[in-house]
Amino acid sequence: MIKILFNDINNLEYLIRDNFKTLTECKSMLEIQNINTEIKSNLEQLGQLLKDANEKLFERNNNTIEIEQFRKELKFHKEEYENLKVLQRKANLETSKNLQENYKQNKKMLLSGSEKITQQSRFYSSQNSKSDILKTSMSLTNKLQRTRNFMNSQVSRSEDILKELDESSKVIDKTVQQQIEYGSKTTEAKSLLTKLKRRDMTDKFLIYFGLFVFLLSVLYVFKVRFFKSTPSSSNNQNIS
Repeated sequence: MIKILFNDINNLEYLIRDNFKTLTECKSMLEIQNINTEIKSNLEQLGQLLKDANEKLFERNNNTIEIEQFRKELKFHKEEYENLKVLQRKANLETSKNLQENYKQNKKMLLSGSEKITQQSRFYSSQNSKSDILKTSMSLTNKLQRTRNFMNSQVSRSEDILKELDESSKVIDKTVQQQIEYGSKTTEAKSLLTKLKRRDMTDKFLIYFGLFVFLLSVLYVFKVRFFKSTPSSSNNQNIS
């Protein structure tokens, strides 16, 4: 899951750098606008991917070697993201400067009144318009392809998330079942403890009752023997 995110980040960074190269070669405002729109969209996608990668690494609290490497790589990509935004501004300035220089040269050529130069400028302008249309259509096609690839990666990420949620729900269901089993075992243990307490009370009662009967028997035997022996001895004394 995290490896897929970082692969998407690397691909987007390479793509944005290619866009910068194309931007510096633009010869019309239409091309510049299209390339800048594409660069802006790619930078937004890159920022979202960096945010997703940061959230994924934050969710994993373990400090394994692989996770630490991913964190260092994420830090590098964040710095690269800021550098790309700076490079976009520099590329726009350089392109604007080139366009101004081309405009000045064309103006000089027009003011010179040379018919040959005028024909060449018209030829170049027509060729540039055709090339602008061709490049615009190609850039739109490439943009659609990148959008499709990005959507496919998002779908694969969603499938991975669904698998993780399914595994988590299975773990939760297993935990709930274990809790139910523990609850039933706890209830059985309580009932057994109650029965043992009752038996203990019964045994104590029987022991005390037996001891009481035993004491009564001892007292009875002692009384019978003692009181019977005393009258017989007094009678023998009177006869004598």
